[in-house]
Amino acid sequence: MDIEPAAKEHRDFEMDKPSKFGLKLPLDHEFPLKSKQIIIPRPKQILDMIPLSVRYFKYCLSKKLRKRRPIMDYFQMISAQRMYGCPIGGIGGGTIGRGFKGEFCRFQLHPGIYEYVTVPECQFIVNIRNANNETIFQSVLSTYSKPKKAPASWEWNLDGAKCEYTALYPRAWTTYDLSKYGVKLVCRQISPVIPHNYKDSSLPCAVFVFTATNTTDERRDVSISFTWTEVLGCSNKKKSLDKIDLERYSEDYTCGVSLEQRIGESLCTFTIAKKKVDDETIHQGYCLWNAAKTSNYVWECIKKDGKLTPDPNLTPPPPKLPDKDAQKKKKDKEKKKLYKCDSVALSSVISLDPGGVSSTEFCLAWDMPVVKYRNDKKIHRRFYTKYFGSDGIAGASIAAYALKHYKNWEKQLLEWQEPILTNYNIPDWLKSALMNELYFVADGGTIWFDASDEFPETDPRHEFGLFGYLEGHEYKMYNTYDVHFYASFALAQLWPNLQVALQYMFRDTIGLESEKSRKSLYDGKVVKFKIKDSVPHDLGDPDGKPFVNINSYNIHDVSDWKDLNLKFILQVIRDYRVLRAYAAPFTDDKLYRSMPFIDDVREGTEDDLYSRATGQCDESARPAPAPSPPPPPAATPQDRAPRDVADILELLYRSGEEEVGAGESVAEPRDPPANVWQDSRYLADMYPACVSLLRRAAAWDRDGDGLIENDGFPDQTYDIWVMTGPSAYCGGLWVAALGAVRTMAQILGREDDEREFAERLQRAQAAYQEKLWVGSYYRFDTKPANEKVIMADQLAGHWFLRASGWTEAVFPQANVRKALKTIFDNNVMKFKGGKMGAVNGFVAEGKGHVHTVALQSEEVWIGVTYGLASLMVYEDMHDEAFVTAGGLYHTLTQMGLSFETPEALYENGNHRSIAYMRPLAVWALHQALLARPPPRLPAAAAPPPPHQRAHNNTQL
Repeated sequence: MDIEPAAKEHRDFEMDKPSKFGLKLPLDHEFPLKSKQIIIPRPKQILDMIPLSVRYFKYCLSKKLRKRRPIMDYFQMISAQRMYGCPIGGIGGGTIGRGFKGEFCRFQLHPGIYEYVTVPECQFIVNIRNANNETIFQSVLSTYSKPKKAPASWEWNLDGAKCEYTALYPRAWTTYDLSKYGVKLVCRQISPVIPHNYKDSSLPCAVFVFTATNTTDERRDVSISFTWTEVLGCSNKKKSLDKIDLERYSEDYTCGVSLEQRIGESLCTFTIAKKKVDDETIHQGYCLWNAAKTSNYVWECIKKDGKLTPDPNLTPPPPKLPDKDAQKKKKDKEKKKLYKCDSVALSSVISLDPGGVSSTEFCLAWDMPVVKYRNDKKIHRRFYTKYFGSDGIAGASIAAYALKHYKNWEKQLLEWQEPILTNYNIPDWLKSALMNELYFVADGGTIWFDASDEFPETDPRHEFGLFGYLEGHEYKMYNTYDVHFYASFALAQLWPNLQVALQYMFRDTIGLESEKSRKSLYDGKVVKFKIKDSVPHDLGDPDGKPFVNINSYNIHDVSDWKDLNLKFILQVIRDYRVLRAYAAPFTDDKLYRSMPFIDDVREGTEDDLYSRATGQCDESARPAPAPSPPPPPAATPQDRAPRDVADILELLYRSGEEEVGAGESVAEPRDPPANVWQDSRYLADMYPACVSLLRRAAAWDRDGDGLIENDGFPDQTYDIWVMTGPSAYCGGLWVAALGAVRTMAQILGREDDEREFAERLQRAQAAYQEKLWVGSYYRFDTKPANEKVIMADQLAGHWFLRASGWTEAVFPQANVRKALKTIFDNNVMKFKGGKMGAVNGFVAEGKGHVHTVALQSEEVWIGVTYGLASLMVYEDMHDEAFVTAGGLYHTLTQMGLSFETPEALYENGNHRSIAYMRPLAVWALHQALLARPPPRLPAAAAPPPPHQRAHNNTQL
């Protein structure tokens, strides 16, 4: 008997079952913890900030007079809306936010401009009819309070307590219990944000699949209508009806309606489409309407007929009458306005026999193919135009493509997520955090441009384009590098070619020097925008000319920041190791290698490595193992989980450096994994820049002891927290960068460089230990007043070495463990009982207290906490890691800050800078857990301790 169709249908409907993991909220949920963006400096902090504040006020005033926006607006800060679910849209084409209660909200279509508006006319409407073809229920599929400006006749009739939302980015499910009317309804939302799939991930669209189940013994018809209206480019502008164009269309596979409008100076076409069934045509279920005048027709038409039909009063338009007099002409003009449509709608009906299950599919696409920045003559083409053209008529094609391929997207997403979601070494809360923090890759004001005609094939930008994302929704600078240092773990693991392209973009800026100068807001000094042999802070402002006018940040002289150069070097060595390890984890006709099987081995041994790891080879055929340094103290193999992906990664991290000899030649590269940029080419291309940056950084060693010093102003990512002299943070980055460049020289066969940097490293290590180690942690800096200050981020350099597979003791292992324990005992557990992550600064005096010298010293930085937790994992402190990061995650969730994760939290629960880049560092935890899974409990062991049980619960 042929059971394939039934099995296929069963698999399709299985997708409608919400994930076990993710953010789960009833649709009437209220968050138990309050959080607002209210920053109240302490009196001493205010005194220190007065000069900066005066200069900042003048800067904002000058911007306002020129009708420009400051890159950071502290006069109009935006508190978290505490309403969001998964946003929709791919990477680099603009995004549209969705509230977990059903809103279409937070529109980010023009790069860098966010509109915090909810548009009530953008909705799904459900209609249920009985066997007598009578409407027994109709409602907007939303449970937020009906806005005053919503269409008067539209009804919000859902019981939120009987509906549930699940978000596991880039997918979401909403289940509606309408069993009172004989129906259970599920909407699943899919955006094409797919690791290693660069084409589909760039598409500006989302698919909504509605599956209805008839729970009665009589027939039910379930109609879903999708309504859409003009979305304003600026919320304070009136609608410009003469600029709107609407069109219906029908193709072989789909049919739909389009709405063309202008957003700012750019043309944007919205398309809502559905998959056709049988001989359906567009004439059977669409409507053009006016949001202000004819919304009542939409509601009543659905209620009467169970679906939409064209409004006879609007289609065709009334005939033109001859002009008789001015009064008549005026009346005709007024009448014409009544018939001008600004909205579209589309219906699809699901007919269900008793007990039946069926579905219907919609797509929303927006085609805004080109971007032009103010005062920039250049026209930028979004990356998706490589495949769909840039003429602005691709909406219907994108929608048809999405409806035809979304099941394959779901398959790829499952193949990527399943190993994470089923990995018992990863706590449930972390599975949710890993997926849902990825929203920022697409919703971070992200731009992704096709630049194939600007670069040769030997440059990754030829194939993968130019990529930029904002520091935060409120901090409007692209690719802020000191912050990307933390966030880059997400790109490096999931879209490594975008990370590579971004690195090449920065590499090209390192040798530049600007003749133009400006005044720094911090101290009023006039400095150059950029000097030679320095990494810029950012690649520009969306209100300017990004990628051309760089270093838009103007508070400090960033050319003299002590961390930027070093962070570039450390990202290069981390990327190199990941590129050697990585290939897309999806089955394909190409030979992908999986990330866990790091190919950090001599040429020709890849297959032997795989067979050794999986036990699929003859013992006698095994090659003799290469010598390797002893591993750091860790749980024995007997104490760990069975040999699996994580153990193999750990094994290879330990042995990789020995097998990559100094004599390895870049002239004879290995074949790279499919679709991943070649590691040896990447390292060779980046090495000269790394050497230049390191030699430039050596000038910061004022006393010649081998260790760089900070200059008594906030010259690093903590940009209002002063470091003076040698510091744990910058000094540690310097020591780690020396080790990294020495290793690069070894790999590339640069023997003279290797000797030079080995000698520098030895001197730096000695000075770092002598000047900063106090027995249980590294000092914040060498100022006597800061001797007792414990900085949560003091081991950032060591963290990146561990993330790069490092096992050599650049930093003494015993010191690292003691410092981590000190941070955990003080910055974590003595601050809110471990429920809010690690506070940046803590003073070990008496019972201890938060360091309040600067605003940032008393903040919890979400990304720093995730990075700290990942380092704890590398050092086999798993319990401490899960308490540190898990407590923070649950607090953020209870505050309702999902999908707008801020940069910082304060002890009183307030936050700063919503929707920020740095929390993407949660992916550093994923990488760490692959390398160092927690010890396996014996079979008869007791259940996990209470804090682990609590942190495994993903529901509120």
